[in-house]
Amino acid sequence: MYDALDALPWRDAPIAHHSTHKGHGRITTRTIQVLPAPPDLPFPHVNQVWLIERHVTATDGTPLSAIAQLGIASPDADMATPTDLAGYNRDHWGIEVLHWIRDTLYSEDHSRTRTRSGPRVMASLLNLAIGAFRLAGRTDITEATRWACRYMSRPFAILGLTS
Repeated sequence: MYDALDALPWRDAPIAHHSTHKGHGRITTRTIQVLPAPPDLPFPHVNQVWLIERHVTATDGTPLSAIAQLGIASPDADMATPTDLAGYNRDHWGIEVLHWIRDTLYSEDHSRTRTRSGPRVMASLLNLAIGAFRLAGRTDITEATRWACRYMSRPFAILGLTS
């Protein structure tokens, strides 16, 4: 499917939506181009195909990365505009970041908890820890975890759970 999407005339497709976000010491520019799905795609119910390009630069203008992403969507163009598709894509990564934190910081994929309700309980506890840090105003989950591990009573004190 990648070859079929990559072969589409993206150079002729207009940029349908453009957004710029500044934060975390970088500037991220995203563009999306949307085309009607070709009828010969080997995937049922596809109505639109899209190309999102993301360019990340440091605040001083130094290029950091450039990524292109191809995708498919089942809603018709009148049900999901290019702006909607770009939003869905970006919101999806908001969910994925939680899984990334659980896997990279807490090594969830390497857990030996594999039977009965154990994996679900561990995932819930990790989500609880991440949520507690965020409620406490911490967005740097890695550093917040290190900070909390240094003194056992610290996380409870900041959340107001100790007397």
